[in-house]
Amino acid sequence: MKVFSSVIASVLVLFASSCVNVPEEKETLFETMKVKASTETVVSSYTAKLKGKQDVDILPRVDGALTKIAVHEGQKIFAGQVMFVIDQKPFQIELQTAQANLLSAKAQQSTAKLSYENNKSLYEKGIVGKYVFDTAENSLRNANAAVALAEAQVARAQNSLSYCTVTSPVSGIVGTIAYRVGDLVGPSVAGALTTVSDNSTVEAYFSVNEGEYIELASVYGDDAVTKSIIGYPVSLKLKNGTIYAHEGKVVSCSGLIDPLTGTIPIKAEFPNPEGALRSGISGSVVASYEEDNMMVIPQTSVNRMQDKALAYVLQKDSTVKATIVEIEDMNDGKRYAVTKGLKVGDEIVSIGVNNLVDGQKISVKGK
Repeated sequence: MKVFSSVIASVLVLFASSCVNVPEEKETLFETMKVKASTETVVSSYTAKLKGKQDVDILPRVDGALTKIAVHEGQKIFAGQVMFVIDQKPFQIELQTAQANLLSAKAQQSTAKLSYENNKSLYEKGIVGKYVFDTAENSLRNANAAVALAEAQVARAQNSLSYCTVTSPVSGIVGTIAYRVGDLVGPSVAGALTTVSDNSTVEAYFSVNEGEYIELASVYGDDAVTKSIIGYPVSLKLKNGTIYAHEGKVVSCSGLIDPLTGTIPIKAEFPNPEGALRSGISGSVVASYEEDNMMVIPQTSVNRMQDKALAYVLQKDSTVKATIVEIEDMNDGKRYAVTKGLKVGDEIVSIGVNNLVDGQKISVKGK
């Protein structure tokens, strides 16, 4: 019996000591905030594709083999700068032949002119008949026509020779060069030699949905929607997250809704004096405007559940009511704008909403 009593006593001691070490559960305190109306800067971002103000395909105008490539991809060039040279020898021979034909035609023209003047004098004196005179006159006309034709052939040959030297019609950046020295090029060969992008000004193409378009335009004027959009200032956010140094503006808007996408195409222009922007890159056009009487709440106060967004409104009995809200992202990574579901003066839980359920009684920090 003494042994059994000792064992029981030991067990009781161990149980008591273990109970002493169990920490007390602390009450969770929730932070709340009251919904207010304020004037906020609304920021909207739209994915955009950039294109140089003028992208010019460089196409050869004569057939021949490339003998020189005077530029490289990505090089900044100026209008009139030599880019490619096509084999000139055949065209030099053609020009020399045309020039020789012109000399021959001019010699025949001189002979015909002498014959005409001589027969004219004889005809006027009655020595030769009208047939002889008319024949001499026609010969001179043929000789004049032959000279004109030979001069045209010389001009054509000169043009063809000049086309062997391919120059850039605009200043800009050289794109991909698809050919190498020795390749056969010409109008009959598919594909441009390269493209020169005039990127002194860069165009950004983006689209907005119908609702955003009308809302954005209505904030800044009572004119037609399209007119109010033109000239609207915008910024450009690059892929690395930085904002481009120069502000742009909207320059055109189709005014028609694409029936397939439900969006309206818009074009903005950005100055590019340093040449930092290149045709073909992508980014985001950012537009902002001031809006009054907005209800803005922190993202930590919203519980996102599939297609629903819930905010928890504190009731008089210290319980919370799960309320479905309609929200729009403020694009700052921290806040939502509430468009439906809450009203000014509502007190909502601002942090820890993921652990709440509808009707739960909570303790508020500071109360």
